[in-house]
Amino acid sequence: MHRNGLLKKAIIGLLLLLSAKVFGEDVLFFEAKDDGYGRATTFQVVLGDVDGDGDLDAVFANQGSFPSRVLLNNGAGQFTYTEQLLTGNGHGAGLADLDGDGDLDLFITCAYAFGISKPSRVYFNDGTGTFTDSGQDLGDTALSGNLVQLVDIDHDGDVDAFVAYLTVPGMDFISHVYLNDGMGTFSLSDYAFAYGTLFEDLDGDGDVDAFIKQTGIGYAVQMNDGAGTFAETWQYEDTVTSYEPWNAVFGDFDKDGTIDILDANGSATTAGPTRLFLNDGHEGYQVTDPGIPDAKAAWPVVADFNRDGHLDVFLSLTSDFDQLWLGVGSGHFIDSGVRLGRADSRGAAAGDVDSDGDLDLFVPVYGFVGGPNRLWLNVFGE
Repeated sequence: MHRNGLLKKAIIGLLLLLSAKVFGEDVLFFEAKDDGYGRATTFQVVLGDVDGDGDLDAVFANQGSFPSRVLLNNGAGQFTYTEQLLTGNGHGAGLADLDGDGDLDLFITCAYAFGISKPSRVYFNDGTGTFTDSGQDLGDTALSGNLVQLVDIDHDGDVDAFVAYLTVPGMDFISHVYLNDGMGTFSLSDYAFAYGTLFEDLDGDGDVDAFIKQTGIGYAVQMNDGAGTFAETWQYEDTVTSYEPWNAVFGDFDKDGTIDILDANGSATTAGPTRLFLNDGHEGYQVTDPGIPDAKAAWPVVADFNRDGHLDVFLSLTSDFDQLWLGVGSGHFIDSGVRLGRADSRGAAAGDVDSDGDLDLFVPVYGFVGGPNRLWLNVFGE
């Protein structure tokens, strides 16, 4: 074996050792799969069965001169690039059935980069994983799109789009809600939400509510009345709140049957305290410390990685090794010891890509000097 090959094998072995933690007779760690994904400056990976064959495929939202790409899975966690070259400057992405035909379509919002602005793109899927640009002009070419959430905001049965933007060159934080006509055509609405808004059905009534965070102000919850009208029901003042919407995730962390909220809270430049908002079932929240330390620009992913019935939190980090924190009940977490490759990672995704019954991680690398995107296969208990 060549010297470079030996060095690469040694580095991967070290990463695997860093990721090991013993739980009884099982060892929780992730095996790195370097399958030639290259340095694509990927902001977010989204997973979904785009070709209808029953396994999870991937879309890379790529920035700069790199076009966004579609990768198909063979069912065993081996991904192959298709020949499709989608929009450049891709930042946030989402997969959902936008036109009501039963397959997953694609929405990519584009960030301002290298002096170039590009509009958001809506792509329709033909059912085989081949995407066609819908040709829609959402009127956001002059804006820098950071994140898109595909949710039914007006509760009319189709999927709408919430896009968080930066203005150029003013760099103000704004957002737009685009309503879907049911056939995948989007129009700008009058909804006004803060940039740091995320949507989830917080009260279990079948419609999405709004969790809102604002820098230097704090948090608020606005409940949906089922007809798309939102009213504030709870707020919490917090002067160290960050604006980043991707810091927060939802799940029943204390296993009481209600949806809680975890916010990793740091910005790109400042580490912030991680907060857990435990839902009391009466439109109120108890603010607690989940035991996860402060971090900069953490992007959490929630899943039960060790299959113990508790939700765990994977933190995709920009300035440190990515980390996995294990839920142990009542909204508390312990450090698993898992540390994955340090390389300015952003929007990771979890899913069972190799069809073995546990949840794997696809971690993108956003930094222009970082390493390649990497698939980490969960080999817990194997």
